[in-house]
Amino acid sequence: MKLKGSKQVHYEAGPDMTPLVDVVMVLLIFLMMVGKFGGGTRYLASDQPITSAGASAKPVDPNEVPKEPVIINVSAPTADQYRAFVGQISTSNDDELAAKLAGLLKGMEGAGRKVDDIQVYIKPARNVRYALVVRVYTAVLKSKFTKVGFQTSEG
Repeated sequence: MKLKGSKQVHYEAGPDMTPLVDVVMVLLIFLMMVGKFGGGTRYLASDQPITSAGASAKPVDPNEVPKEPVIINVSAPTADQYRAFVGQISTSNDDELAAKLAGLLKGMEGAGRKVDDIQVYIKPARNVRYALVVRVYTAVLKSKFTKVGFQTSEG
């Protein structure tokens, strides 16, 4: 018995994709030739006048106190004791630090700075323990500063 079906060639491999690829390529080339890529508009258009300081720059008031942050450097001579340095202030007592910072805040407010504009940064040295940093942070909060942050030591 002979099987005829097994020797016949089968051409049912699926639809012919060549015309589809041709049409897609022609459309792609057409859109690339006709399309505009926006090379001429590099910047956003604006109605604002051009100034050297920018559109939103305010004139500088010569009587305004500069808004420099207060940086508290903290070192640890021993494992359970800290030493805080703020400008000319140097102390290792929590209550004394809070009282001196409160006096510094009153002086800054007397110079025209608002408490919300004053930023305080606590900058502990590498060997300062977390518990000591928390004590300094608590003293800063006792002195009524509202914006308190932390900085890392260099090196």
